[in-house]
Amino acid sequence: MSPRVTEVAPGCTSIRKALAMAFLIGLGCTGQAWAISFSIPWGEETIEGVSNTNITAGAQWRMEDRAHDLVGKSNLGPICGRGPDGRLYYQSCQGLFREQTFPAEHLVAQPGQFTSNADDGNLNYNRGDITQAPLKITQDLTLTYGDFGLFVKGLFFHDFINDDFTEYHPNRITRENLLQVGTVSKPGDELLGLPLALPVLTVRNDSIACPPERNPGGGPCGLVYGRGGVVKNKRSDQETLRQIGQDFQLLDAVFYGQTQLPWGQSLSFKLGRQGINWGESTLLFFDSINAVNPPNLNNFFRVGNALDEVFTPVGALFLQTQVAEGLSLEAFYQYEWEGLEAPAPGSFWSPIDVGTNNAIDFLTLGFGQTAEDPDRVAMLLDNPLSGTTHTTGQIQRLPDRKPPDGGQYGVALKYYAEEFNNGTEFGLYYMNYHSRLPYVSMISVPEGCAKHARNLQGFLLGCPDMPILHTLLVRPNDPQGASSDVTQFDNIRFFLDYPEDIQMFGLSFNTTVGDISLQGEVAYRPDNPLQVDVEDLGFMAYGPSATNCHLPDAGCSGSGQGNLLGLLPPELANLVPAAIGQLTNLGVHPDGSVSGYDSSDYVIDAQGTRGAFPDTLDLIIGHLAGSGRHFPSFIAPYRGYVVGTNPPESYIRGWEYFDTYQFNLGGTYVMDASTGLAAAIASDQIIVLGETGATWVPDLPPLDVLQLEAPGTFLHASAGADGSGADRSRQACSTNLACSYGPDGLRFNPHQQDLDAYPDKLSYGYAVAMLIKYESVLPGISLQPTIVWKHDVHGTSPGLVSNFIEGRKIADIGMEIRYKSQLSFNLGYTWLTGGGSSNLLRDRDSARAFVKYQF
Repeated sequence: MSPRVTEVAPGCTSIRKALAMAFLIGLGCTGQAWAISFSIPWGEETIEGVSNTNITAGAQWRMEDRAHDLVGKSNLGPICGRGPDGRLYYQSCQGLFREQTFPAEHLVAQPGQFTSNADDGNLNYNRGDITQAPLKITQDLTLTYGDFGLFVKGLFFHDFINDDFTEYHPNRITRENLLQVGTVSKPGDELLGLPLALPVLTVRNDSIACPPERNPGGGPCGLVYGRGGVVKNKRSDQETLRQIGQDFQLLDAVFYGQTQLPWGQSLSFKLGRQGINWGESTLLFFDSINAVNPPNLNNFFRVGNALDEVFTPVGALFLQTQVAEGLSLEAFYQYEWEGLEAPAPGSFWSPIDVGTNNAIDFLTLGFGQTAEDPDRVAMLLDNPLSGTTHTTGQIQRLPDRKPPDGGQYGVALKYYAEEFNNGTEFGLYYMNYHSRLPYVSMISVPEGCAKHARNLQGFLLGCPDMPILHTLLVRPNDPQGASSDVTQFDNIRFFLDYPEDIQMFGLSFNTTVGDISLQGEVAYRPDNPLQVDVEDLGFMAYGPSATNCHLPDAGCSGSGQGNLLGLLPPELANLVPAAIGQLTNLGVHPDGSVSGYDSSDYVIDAQGTRGAFPDTLDLIIGHLAGSGRHFPSFIAPYRGYVVGTNPPESYIRGWEYFDTYQFNLGGTYVMDASTGLAAAIASDQIIVLGETGATWVPDLPPLDVLQLEAPGTFLHASAGADGSGADRSRQACSTNLACSYGPDGLRFNPHQQDLDAYPDKLSYGYAVAMLIKYESVLPGISLQPTIVWKHDVHGTSPGLVSNFIEGRKIADIGMEIRYKSQLSFNLGYTWLTGGGSSNLLRDRDSARAFVKYQF
């Protein structure tokens, strides 16, 4: 074997692909690189080998202060806890009566985002912090023997920041701070003003010994939970660490060659992990024809990356042959499925706090008012409803439901029309594949214990072991052990789901018009799965909870007349003075006083005219309506259910099927040193690539029928408890007949989602990338500035990941300083703006610097 050094091209196969790299990371192809080549004798032939190694090291800095409207409300400060005097007041910002709307109004008025599940990456890094510092090594090996070859490429990285990172959580409850952050609660004192708190009215009797400083008299604490504490912990989720801390990735491993067919044509083949690049889209690639290889967004955002690391190679057999003059046929069968890798939760570029491949296993309920409790230990919440439901405000994530590896294939016909416009290539494509993008699906809650209750007595009979009764009558120090649950808040489950057998039909062209290369494509997907609004899926998942009182024939008694005495077990009733007989109507008012509330039955106008039937009943504290009023989902009637009657513990698919079209038209223009702008700025060459694209969903339903998911839609599309959108329209209440006019404290949605934030039938935008080359400005030194601009002009595309968010703008500038062929220094800056609350990365401006050595 005789090793030698040879100069080889590093894989920049086209101008457009070089500019795609410029768009992705602000860096184009870097010209020629040195590689090691060698020969191995093999019989009468030789095996030729070439090895390339790239070492990259760099860092990225956050350059912008975080925007408070992109941070969860409770992570900015306590908002739904107690009043200044320490007494129970805001009740987790949830009303217990129709007229008790001030808790929701208080929540809406506070700064911040209506979710606690989309800000970990924002909170972990302050302005000026280093957000990543990776060392990356990529190496490839090519072996050729006659007409056959083997290509293998691997990537190793270690991020010195993110592999040993301390996360910051300003509002979290853990096993370690459980006894410190809880509130000692005696609702008998607080709510009723009694001289002695009654055991039955104590929301929690804690069996855990209380620290002396919390309760000098000893005994149970009676702890309830609202606000958490500041927690700083080492990043420990193993999948997150793999994605952004340290990992080895086998990228390509493909055997290739060509052979003669019986009829004389040659057949080229590739077998193994490989990239298959179809279509003409470069800058606007989501939902394009180029759908075989899923993006790895952690590789995408890693400083110093290269284009061939962004799209994950997949195991496949790829065939190509010429059918006739100018006509070629390509086909593949994919035997390995890989999905998109989303930005790791808690990383700088993460828009949500859970990731793909089961990274992070919980979500926090509510609309930004609840503390994080990953271990679900903070039971019960600081809310009178805790007496009827043992919730921590967290829901469990189930393992991802991934599709099978097989059953994925495609075929393409490409025709080069030499006489058409001085040469034009047309392409026809068909593909059947399993989704690379994740969808959120859910499992509905078990049936609530009061689902079939019609009055207070039926409620008590149906829920004999709810926390408040279990504490007194069964095990005084064990409210967690209660087996009766009215709302089943913690028992909703979610997981990432991947639809199977998506079909894509595509058409593409590329040609020249004067000095401009033009290319375009259209991708049509019949019955394409589109993500249903996640909040609406959640509302459907709670359909089996609460009661059926929203149904006209349920026969519910109504509220405001309940008397607790005579309905309680004797041993409990004897403890309750007669003055507390009207406990079911007592509640806190905006001024802090405690007095009775009127009936919470639904009303049909601003004058408070009662509806056609009673739709509530009295709880021990507060009033309870039907689940269709508490959670008026749209997807339930869309799938044929009466709101609030879908089955318990059942699969709720996260998507609906719609025909979609993705359009793309682009052009490439090359200016040499004597032409136009290149001459004006004395550069050796300028390459400009521009693309405009559009997404069209022609049969998108109106918003009062169904909402699809879009970034930043963290509220529900129905009316809010504060009265927003509460005009008794279908938009306000879906198909629920017990639709109350105006403010309604029994709604769990605090404020109606801005309807303009949901996806549009048509969305479009454009992107421009410019690569400027200055060769040999000094001996051996060349400069290569890049400029990228992307603008989403109109409309928002549906989905968790999409091309367009109306008003979003992205600018990226980069500068490569290259010494000869092997060494380069790179600087860059990324600027993000526009898109309002839908642009979850709006405050992530960043600067980067890295060095790359190739040999």
